[in-house]
Amino acid sequence: MKSFTDRFKFRPDKNLFVGIERECFLTREGKIVPISPEVVAKIDDKIHFGYELSACQLEMRTDPTPLEGVSQALTDSDKLLREYEQSFNFNTLHQEVAPYDMPLDVYPDPTGRYQEITKNMPVKVLRAACRVAGTHIHIGMASPKNAIKAYNTAIEHLPRLCKMGDKSKGERLQIYKIVAPNFKSPHYDDWDCYERYAKNHGFDETPRNCWHLIRISIHGTIEFRLFGATADIREIVEWANVCHSICKNALT
Repeated sequence: MKSFTDRFKFRPDKNLFVGIERECFLTREGKIVPISPEVVAKIDDKIHFGYELSACQLEMRTDPTPLEGVSQALTDSDKLLREYEQSFNFNTLHQEVAPYDMPLDVYPDPTGRYQEITKNMPVKVLRAACRVAGTHIHIGMASPKNAIKAYNTAIEHLPRLCKMGDKSKGERLQIYKIVAPNFKSPHYDDWDCYERYAKNHGFDETPRNCWHLIRISIHGTIEFRLFGATADIREIVEWANVCHSICKNALT
């Protein structure tokens, strides 16, 4: 089991810290366009700005921070994004579902991961993967034991959180289910149970390929993947507060 748990980077010094990943679409002249290779190449800050599978998307990431620092971290990220927009002639669209006829270009991931994922992917699934954008909230865990405990508590709140993070009358989650039919987050009795499940579903070697709406991430966090894309920082802070409270209460 140790080889499996070693794939997850738990950090006691970041226990209950919050990290935010935000996805958005890239536009020019009001149209969603596959320009992320061009935009990402020009951005200096590769730690906080990066690519997604769709070449029409950009991802923004905050550093792990105590809960009270989330609002400022998001504000700083937005300020830098505005500067990039002006410098590199693009705009961002914080919308959780893109039009059906959007471009389906895949980002040329230098690791080859996206190319491998999409190699035999049906067009229906690729379109679904490209059309959705979300906000992912990470809550740091100090240990595998804490992670299992917080995760099992968090998944009990899944329906409520899905409703809270829905900005498209359920459309985004319905589309997401095309990409990940096995989207539901199961209960794990312990890490042995989790490892068996991962082996049975083919992600024990690459836990990043677990697409559950709530998951234990390789970053040593509980990752809440069910919130839609939004430009409203106050809304993201509210979501972060709820996720943080769920995990904190699970560990007390």
